[in-house]
Amino acid sequence: MPHLILEYTADLPREVAGPELFGRLHGVLVEVGGIALANCKSRAVALERSMVGDGTGEQGFVHLDVRFLEGRAQAVKAAIGQALLEVLREAYAGAPAGVQITVEVGDIPRAGYFKHPAGTLGAPAGEEGRS
Repeated sequence: MPHLILEYTADLPREVAGPELFGRLHGVLVEVGGIALANCKSRAVALERSMVGDGTGEQGFVHLDVRFLEGRAQAVKAAIGQALLEVLREAYAGAPAGVQITVEVGDIPRAGYFKHPAGTLGAPAGEEGRS
């Protein structure tokens, strides 16, 4: 169920945001968050129009927005965020020094999330299984 949306400025290499990186990010969710691999969904968006600060210099950015169903402890979300940030730091190690890398981990309210096929959403956190 987790959704990962990776946004990055168009001046960064597009090939970094591909299957290898997504596989590593999904691995963090499985290992640290106890999330089923089959439920991980990732996409990348190159931002043609963006600006950091006053727009001068090499000030691009990479931002990973991670959302999953509510119910995980803050400590788990913090561990996931730190581990994902490290993966991104390694992946973009060759980027210019001014590039900022950020991760945001947030919850999706269970009452407002719907999924098909039926039965693939999983049990609420704290109950048998995780999504």
